[in-house]
Amino acid sequence: MAPSYFRNKVLLFCFVAAAQAYTIFETSCSTPTTQVNFVSSPDSRGTLDILWSSLFTIVACTWTVQHLNIPEQRNGRDPGWAGDLKWKLKMFLTSAKWMLITMIAPEAVIGMACYDFYSAKKSLRELRKFAPEDNVPWTLSHSYYANMGGFVIQSGVQEAPPATPYITAETAPADNHPDITDMAIVDSNGSQEQKVVEPKGKSLPAAILENGKSYFYHNPYHLTATQIYKLRDKRVLPKLPHINEEELKDKSKSDSFVKTIAVLQIIWVTLQIILRTARKLAISQLELAVIAFAACAVVIYLLYWSKPKSTSATITILRYQDQIPKDVLELIKDSTNRVGLFFLADITKRSRRGSRIRNDATESDSEERVFLYRAIILGATLFGGIHIGAWNFDFPSGIELIFWRCASLYSTAYGPGLLFVIAVIENFLYIFTDQIMTILLPLSMFLYIIARLYLLVEIFRTLCFLPPDVYIATWATNIPHVS
Repeated sequence: MAPSYFRNKVLLFCFVAAAQAYTIFETSCSTPTTQVNFVSSPDSRGTLDILWSSLFTIVACTWTVQHLNIPEQRNGRDPGWAGDLKWKLKMFLTSAKWMLITMIAPEAVIGMACYDFYSAKKSLRELRKFAPEDNVPWTLSHSYYANMGGFVIQSGVQEAPPATPYITAETAPADNHPDITDMAIVDSNGSQEQKVVEPKGKSLPAAILENGKSYFYHNPYHLTATQIYKLRDKRVLPKLPHINEEELKDKSKSDSFVKTIAVLQIIWVTLQIILRTARKLAISQLELAVIAFAACAVVIYLLYWSKPKSTSATITILRYQDQIPKDVLELIKDSTNRVGLFFLADITKRSRRGSRIRNDATESDSEERVFLYRAIILGATLFGGIHIGAWNFDFPSGIELIFWRCASLYSTAYGPGLLFVIAVIENFLYIFTDQIMTILLPLSMFLYIIARLYLLVEIFRTLCFLPPDVYIATWATNIPHVS
């Protein structure tokens, strides 16, 4: 027989199989009167189906994208089950707070993710030059872990420094400084001001005077990659920490199962939107917002690809039996001026040098902050631009439709438009520039917040005023998903 005969047979078989699959998975409302092998999902959906599937997708997106810095170390505090519960609750509340921030302002998290990525890449270039000399691996994950505050200095350690894979007892720095429990703080005139008595293992006073007073540093002292570079460059740190990438991944508590569910849910929502668009069926404003959150989540996933997740363990790379030497503190103190970016991100202020690194921390006056603000602008444009897709959707009233159009346009154009206006003011208006900027920046930010809040409220309000064809289901309901 001719090959074309078999080819036609195969094509006919595939066509019949596809037709049968379409028939099986095509939604129908019919209830069988006899026992059958398979019943398709109903050809309709309810308001709660839309609400719960959308909310689950948003929560999945905003929870799984979190890659928070090293939390505050427990250090044996609050023993017992009550202490365990307290610290677990504390970590959960921190994650919940950042989930809410991501829901309200995903562009801000995109900005921080871009800043962290750029900062880690810069640190990677700086520290990699020591890796061959020290015969240790150093990857992007190591730089991320360093900027998270994963490497620390411990002081007030009474026992001899043990040999570890990171720093050996032979190369551990000797400490000949006086016992900190008997150290006197001296003012700028040289007179003894007071005698400090601090319990061992707690925050120890540094031997640096600022404005005639001593300050206290945190124990353990959390370092950044920049500080590690300075310590290694000046040979205070004998060698870079020797920790392979597999060990870093082992410390990371990334839940692949939860991430897989989140990704599958995002794919399902996207497929459903595509099918509804192809069939010219209405889409709810909430579902469109889910696409915006999903798009932001994908960007954050990519930027945080190499960053350890949910890591709480630290690695000690320097130990001192008494205080950290003054020259070491002087060397690293310039990099400890970490500035919080967001008002709601971390209410606890960085009161002591070397304390845990805030999740919204940035190095002050650094070039990375330029990329941070650019990423926030691009994130806001992406998130707001998707909402423009509801330009001709049904709304409860014409006024709300106009407000939606204005809010989505303003959210999308706010960043680029503000930069353009600032450039015009600085280049063409040579008088009253400061006064104009003092009024322009707060007013434009206030309007942006109002626009974003309107979009957030309207996506839920319109659930009660959806057109009839929104409730027509597609065969995507037969695909496994959470609803």
